[in-house]
Amino acid sequence: MKTFIVDKSIIDLFDSNDFGQLEKLANIHRINCLAGLKSASHGWLGACFSGIDILSSIYHRFIPNPSIESTQRGALHMSKGHAAMAQYAILAALGCFELERLNTYKQLDGLPAHCDRSVPGVDSDSGSLGQGLSKAIGNALSNNIDSTEIKPVFALMGDGEMQEGQLFEALLTLAKHNPRGVVPILDRNYLQSDSCTADIKDAADWVKVFEGIGLVVYEIDGHNFEEIVGAIEKVLSGNAPAIIIAHTIKGAGSSITSMSKDVARREGVWHGKIPSDGEYLQILEELVGKIDHKALRQSFKEFKEQYTCDNQEEFDDKSDNKNLSTGEAFTAALAKYANDKNIFVLDADLEKSCKLTEVARLFNERYIEVGISEQDMTSIAAGIGLTGKIAVVNTYASFFKRSLDQIFAVATEKVPVIFAAHYSGADYFTDGKSHQAVNDIGLMRCIGDIEMVEPVDEKSTEALLAYAIERMRKEFSETGKCRPTYIRLHRTPCNTGISSPLADSGCRKFISALESVKRGVLFTSGPHMTKTALKSQRALEDIGIALDVVIVQRFTDENQVLKNLIAKYNNVFTLEDHRRETGLGAFIGALGFKNPVRIGARAYSQSALSLSDMLKFHQIRVVDVCAVVNKVFACKDHK
Repeated sequence: MKTFIVDKSIIDLFDSNDFGQLEKLANIHRINCLAGLKSASHGWLGACFSGIDILSSIYHRFIPNPSIESTQRGALHMSKGHAAMAQYAILAALGCFELERLNTYKQLDGLPAHCDRSVPGVDSDSGSLGQGLSKAIGNALSNNIDSTEIKPVFALMGDGEMQEGQLFEALLTLAKHNPRGVVPILDRNYLQSDSCTADIKDAADWVKVFEGIGLVVYEIDGHNFEEIVGAIEKVLSGNAPAIIIAHTIKGAGSSITSMSKDVARREGVWHGKIPSDGEYLQILEELVGKIDHKALRQSFKEFKEQYTCDNQEEFDDKSDNKNLSTGEAFTAALAKYANDKNIFVLDADLEKSCKLTEVARLFNERYIEVGISEQDMTSIAAGIGLTGKIAVVNTYASFFKRSLDQIFAVATEKVPVIFAAHYSGADYFTDGKSHQAVNDIGLMRCIGDIEMVEPVDEKSTEALLAYAIERMRKEFSETGKCRPTYIRLHRTPCNTGISSPLADSGCRKFISALESVKRGVLFTSGPHMTKTALKSQRALEDIGIALDVVIVQRFTDENQVLKNLIAKYNNVFTLEDHRRETGLGAFIGALGFKNPVRIGARAYSQSALSLSDMLKFHQIRVVDVCAVVNKVFACKDHK
């Protein structure tokens, strides 16, 4: 859809040295930020609008030439990386890239979902929270060795992000080492995702916390440009380590999107909501009115004359609405255990994304919301497990990377914990490499002593959950120890093409109907790869190749079923939405006899706006499978 972007010729008319005009520039950046969000029909408006006045002050006053080499200027580390679109809007305005590129937000070859060094002017990657301040400290320590000149190094953090343990470590480091130039800024809007920070977990008084650590604290209005710039100058000119608490409004800049800091639980809709066409025009009207510039008003008038309000197109987030995703099926199955007093459920501020709201209601006091604190959550689960009760730990599969040492402790203590790894695989395509889990199988297999399972459909999800609970209870009652379970769940619904649901928890083989001397076997797992494998089977039959398909749901082979299957074939393949060197292919190869030809992800990806784009990037479509299998048989024919 067509969006309104303020042209560079208009932007350059404003003098950022004047606080009034700097405020107008910030609202221009809001307009251009909104264009990127609207073009993608996806993103985090609330966080962008909350921090854009701070970012505008940082860039226009302290990093006015972000396109030059970062070692030659000040730097900014966006710890709250979901505000990336705000940063992109400012960088484009300052000439790092063309403004029209803002309309490529979240496209596969466009601007990434979270801040990324592939974008000119961006100083570090983000997406995984809690890391920005540590990077800023390291950046400044290096600068201080190279030069006596103080270069400002900013870290912009969200207040929900303060729940991440690494930030506490970084704050202590900042107080101890006091590197010159570090300017930490807390965007204090009192909201995280769709709720108040106090509803999740929050400090009663961050000023006392920071002062207790040994920092000088400056509290300011995060939408008052004179206060923002003044506080930054005080930090840079002072001799003591310091931090700025910038009080802001999430969604600030428009009366439509601004949210109260005491919004009701789960009602902060503008965290991730994208305005409808009508709301989009209203927000633009309001922002253009605040800027109040003749050339801008004329430009916007011309835009409105050509703009038509359509039903808002949504990005391709669901491939099949008739089926539950395995993630949705898991929470539905979990809800049935609400009356079991020996099961606890834990979550790391992803209740809505993981579809756990009803589970939270049903489990009540046995549902523990720990906030953005994966390490804490995993160790709490271990403590619950040590008492013999089962803890079901929920977060994105990618975020379990943050707690690998704690997961190792769970595995070696052998306690009943289920790691529910939501948003696994390539079908989480919208939010980039920091959020897409295509290496989780390898990481968990490296820890060892964890049973890994990956259901394919609703029935197998329910069966695998029941199997995990029953197995852990039996093992723990007999020995006081058990293997924890890692269950790989997908967010996007999928019709696998299997006529009868996979209600069992083992593997299933689908024999090609073709009688051919060219016969091989392909092992796969998960709903989307199962669908691709079975479609590939039919396509290969058309060219005379018989490919039997085996769906693996448990990454174990105690009875050597898989090993015996492998022995029957000369040509063995694996297909996975995971890094091919460490996932299913590595598991099958480790069983013995043959090293399979592995078809899977070869690299980490940026975000995309459709599942088909993501599958194409990872080369795991039907056409890719057929090409690899056909090439292998063609080589054998040639020999």
